[in-house]
Amino acid sequence: MPRPWKTTLNAWLCAALLLLSFSIRGSAAQATACAAFDSWIWAQSIFEQDPQTYAGLDPDGNGLACEDLSPGAAPALWTDRVPDTAEPATLVAVVDGDTIRVEQNGLVEPVRLILIDTPETNDPNNPPECYGQEATAHLTWLLSLGGQLYLETDVSDRDRFDRLLRYAWLDFGNGEVYQVNEAMARSGYAALATFPPDVRYVDQIQAAQRFARGHGLGLWSGCTTDAQGDTNELSAPQSQGIVAPQAQPDAAPANVASGCDPSYPDICIPPSSPDLDCGDIVERRFTVYPPDPHRFDGDADGVGCERD
Repeated sequence: MPRPWKTTLNAWLCAALLLLSFSIRGSAAQATACAAFDSWIWAQSIFEQDPQTYAGLDPDGNGLACEDLSPGAAPALWTDRVPDTAEPATLVAVVDGDTIRVEQNGLVEPVRLILIDTPETNDPNNPPECYGQEATAHLTWLLSLGGQLYLETDVSDRDRFDRLLRYAWLDFGNGEVYQVNEAMARSGYAALATFPPDVRYVDQIQAAQRFARGHGLGLWSGCTTDAQGDTNELSAPQSQGIVAPQAQPDAAPANVASGCDPSYPDICIPPSSPDLDCGDIVERRFTVYPPDPHRFDGDADGVGCERD
């Protein structure tokens, strides 16, 4: 008959081994060697949480961790598991940096990644915006790494164009999970875009944007941007800096009283609409006033979606 102390010791040893096996890969936040990370963004993000504890990641003391690593992307820093409410999906295609198509429950659905906005690539009237093609390529790369794709709903299910509004998650096992929306912002390929009530992870994505902007990643140094991360067209001289905002009209457009965005006096776009592209609406050649939250007026000439 086993002795009680021996049974207790064996149970403790088993628990310790399980904890160790999880920590080796699933808890790189506790690692102090660059070998535990596969990207600079991940290592730097961990280092900045506590530079003293993770000083081993910055041996030359210049404030940059694991400088030999490629930029890559970082998993979610606030959790090691996909939310229980997220549902599995299969990627069908990447449309652009903030839109994908998936197969879920036997249907192929368009999905708009909420709380982020990436430069436009599908406007038929203008060339792709600065870093739009790069954002699409980065999302394609991230979603090609493997792991199980999950989609999480916030408050709204769909926008008025019948696109699913979701957070996308990738689960690689052993506690390594990526929230794709946040990872795109932290890598500098997307900017924060808030459309209440879908703001569950606004703090996390805002912190990710601060990281990217602070390090001049992606569109924050490669493009001319305004404070919200909106970019000029590739055809515009990027060296000219931020385009100065035009003056607002003295009188509010008539459609404001009916619950429409004042930037678009000729058509009705509700202020609470998720981010839209010209391909999402039927109207063409309509008046646009700043701040033009949907960036329908890519060349800033006051006319939106100028397709013949």
